This record gives sequence, C-alpha cells and structure tokens, in this order.
Amino acid sequence: MRYLLVSSAVLLLTIIPASAQPLQPARLCAEWEPSLGTLIRWPLGIPLDLVVELALQDSLYVLVENPSQQSQALSTFQSAGVNISQCRFITADTWSHWTRDWGPHWIFDGQGELGILDPVFDGYPWIPGGAYREYSLSKGYEEDDLINSILAQEFACSLYSFPAYLTGGNFMTDGHGLGYSTRAMLTENEVFWTHGEFLQLSSDWMTLDNYFITVNPEEYGIQHIDCAAKLLNEETILVKQVDPSHPEYARLEAINDQLTTAISCYGREYDIVRIQCGSYSGTDVAAYTNSYILNTRVFVPLFGIATDDAALATYAQAMPGYEIIGIPYSEWYYYDALHCRTREIMDPGMLLIWHRPLDDETGQADSFPIEAEIMAYSGAGLLPDETGIAWRVNAGSWNTSALSFTEEDSLAGYIPQQPVGSVVDYYIFAADSSGRTETLPRSAPEGYFTFEVVPPSSTGEEISEPITMISVSPNPAADLVLLRTAPETAITIYGMDGRAVDELLSQTGELQLNTSEYATGCYTVLARTGKSISTCRMIVID
Repeated sequence: MRYLLVSSAVLLLTIIPASAQPLQPARLCAEWEPSLGTLIRWPLGIPLDLVVELALQDSLYVLVENPSQQSQALSTFQSAGVNISQCRFITADTWSHWTRDWGPHWIFDGQGELGILDPVFDGYPWIPGGAYREYSLSKGYEEDDLINSILAQEFACSLYSFPAYLTGGNFMTDGHGLGYSTRAMLTENEVFWTHGEFLQLSSDWMTLDNYFITVNPEEYGIQHIDCAAKLLNEETILVKQVDPSHPEYARLEAINDQLTTAISCYGREYDIVRIQCGSYSGTDVAAYTNSYILNTRVFVPLFGIATDDAALATYAQAMPGYEIIGIPYSEWYYYDALHCRTREIMDPGMLLIWHRPLDDETGQADSFPIEAEIMAYSGAGLLPDETGIAWRVNAGSWNTSALSFTEEDSLAGYIPQQPVGSVVDYYIFAADSSGRTETLPRSAPEGYFTFEVVPPSSTGEEISEPITMISVSPNPAADLVLLRTAPETAITIYGMDGRAVDELLSQTGELQLNTSEYATGCYTVLARTGKSISTCRMIVID
C-alpha cells in the first residue's frame, strides 16, 4: 500500500503533504460528462454482452496483470464479437473487479487540467447501524489501492493523493460542487478524521461546498449510495423504492424524504423519480439505481424479474433521448451491480455545456433569454457558426438563434417572443476547433428542454440565475457564527439526516447564531427570499 492504515490524522498528513492537493478552485467531474470510455478489469466481473456494448462506440480500458491475461482477454473478446480496435490494455495487478470503488475520481484543477484524485482504498468495512468497523487486512486490496498511480502514468496526468476514504460507489457529484454519500462515508473515515474535519477536507480539496449526507440504506451491509439513489443530471435524482413490507423500506423512505430537502446547483428542488425494485431472491431486490451513464447511453442491470421492463421504462421517461440498454446477468446483486464494476475515463479536452433550464412555466416576455457556460477544456476556440440555440414551437420545425460571449466561457442568446399557450422546446449546441461537438441535453435533438408560455402575472416574480445570498463566518465554528443574508430572509438549518433543526428570520441581513447548541457535524443552511433560494454549508466542531 502507499502507506499503513493509521488512526492519527497528524501522522497521515506528514506522509501526504498539503502541496499534493490540486490547484484551486478544483472541479470534480459528474458521471454524465463527456468521457473517452470505460475502465474494467480482467478477469471480468461483468457479462460479455456488456463488454460488447461498452466497446461499440467508446474506448474500453482493460486492466490485465500480465501478457498471458491479455492474450486470454483478447481471445475471449474476439470470440464474443467485441470491437478490438476500441480496446486498450493496461498492465496492473488488481485484487477485485470493483473499478467504481477504487478507480479514479476525475478532477479539473484551477487551470483546467484534468487529473486523478486518488483516495485511500482498503476494502469494505461492515457497518451495522453505522457504528462498527472491521477491516479485512489479510486481503489484497493494496493492489487495487495502487491502480490510480498506474493510470496517472498511463494517461499522463497529475495524481492527487487524497488523505481519506472516498469509496466510489458511495459518492456521487453533480460536477458543480455538490456531493452525495450515505453516513457510512463519515463512519469509514473516523479512523482518520472527525466528521467535520472530513467535510472540511472535501471542501478544501474538491471544492465541495455542499456535501449532502443521507442515512444508511440498510441496517448491516456495504451501505453505498449507488444502491439507493442516483443523480441522472443536475436536477434529477433516481431513488430506489421497495414494498412497504421490505426491511429496508423505512430507511429508503427516509432517504427520499431527505433528498426532497436538497437544493440543486440551479437553486431548485430536485425532481425525485422513484424506481420500483422487485425481489429476485427473498428480501434481495433489484439494484436498478446501480446503473452506468456513458455519454448518451445508459446501462441498467436486469435481474430476470417482472419489474425489469418497468425499470427500463422509468429510465426512458426520466432521460428522454438517451439509449437505455438493459443488461441481464445472474451475478448482479442488490448491493453490487453494473455501476460498481465500471468506471468512466473522462475526456481531458471535453467540451462542456452548463445551463439552467427555463422554468416549466415561463411568463410571456419580449424574448426568452438563454444563458450558458461553455467550457472548451481542449483550449480550442468555439466555432461561432456551430454554437447556438435550437428551438421549436408546438413540435414544429427547428429554428436556430445565435449565442454570443458576455464574458469568458459565458454566452447569452434568446428565443423570440411566442404567444401564450405555446410549448417551446430547445437545446444548446456547440463546436470547437479541436473537432469536438456537444449538445445540452447531451441526447439532443431527441432530448430537449421544454417550457410553456403563460401570462406574466401567473408566474409572479420571475427568477433569474440563483444568487448567493447567505454566508457563514467563521466556518468551521465552535461557538458563535455570523449569518449574512439579504434583509427579511427566512433561514432553515438542516442536519446531516436532512431534517430541519432550526428556523430563523434575518430581519436586518445579519444574524448571530450560537453553534455550541448544535451537535458536531455538517449542516446545510438554506436562505429563502420570495422565490430566490440559496444554500451554503456550515460545519460545527468541538
């Protein structure tokens, strides 16, 4: 291993210097962003049907331990009809096939260079009730723990040795500085850090200004969030649903309730989509949330049960325009399925589009402004004639409008005025001189954003881009903090379990809070003025 497992955070930091962290502000990549392909391991932990699909349109990166294994994999792939020209073999010793858990977290540093965030990996603790930890130190997970250093050499990128656990199956991010894990992530890191210290570390290294922690989805087990919930995009979360008689029912409903309090990076409540997970053996239920998004295709594990077809239909409705591909396999489990055994390899020169979609009902105006951030990480310039807005009215023919720069990476354009009652569909498209093209939604034109034009009075006060209107200082805090807001702002403070612990009103714009009355941990502070919403994180320490 890179270093011995120790209980002292001070000792750990003497081994991993502060200079090892990426230049800030860093940005973790979301799973759905443009990627080159997928990392898997030989011997396989996935069916050959999935291997064929993964190599059909994108690159497939296969970890093998020696030339003999590579020869075996190559022969097997050729017999199965895998597109060998898309395969790239990487020599490295591995212990397990869970590339999701020990593989790379992709992160852009403050200068836009892609690197690998490399957490500690030491297998899987069993956590009954989130209170007990047992390591299998006799296993060979030290081989898996070294893989990211080999991948950094293979892809000629920086490696950042993150001094904590960040097991991939129990972490998801939206790419905008929001992270999600179950409470098991905090428990797993107690050998190194207090809860507050780990959350502060996540902010310092990964610019995770909001880290949402849910309850554990089961009483005893691996407790990973990808077997309970999945971010499908910046504003949609898929949440597992089971029958009321199932032993996990109450916990999953608690996770659902928690996520209804979360606010997306665009200042709105998430669209929560429930997916019914039927039983394939006793109380073991299908892990449909344990799916994998690869560019414009989504791979969903199937269990050969009655709810399989409905699960695929749920994905198709939630992700219009994406190709939804069901992968049946007898070796998928409720705690370990397709997502766990695959890991995306991000495009270091990706063309990335960000945009806050217009509200479903938008008041009539002279025009409908469209603002976007378009980042060409290749360093190549955008092609103006191939960058813009495509829009149509009432499912008619597509029209286009231009997007123009307002500042670096920020562009603006508009859709012309339309009559009340019109239904407008639109998407954003871009191209740069590196040869990359991109759309948002990525599944466009089959997938698109939609809004209905309504009378201006029916929408009330219009909301533009969300503004930051809440700050906490000092942060972390041990006693008194000062909350700064707009005047007449309602403030709700949520604990790590997602439940409100305090409700306040800032009349003047400044409010003093005594955090000694709060338990140690991370809190989400939500401020609301009219229809404007903003959130920030508050860490309370001893």
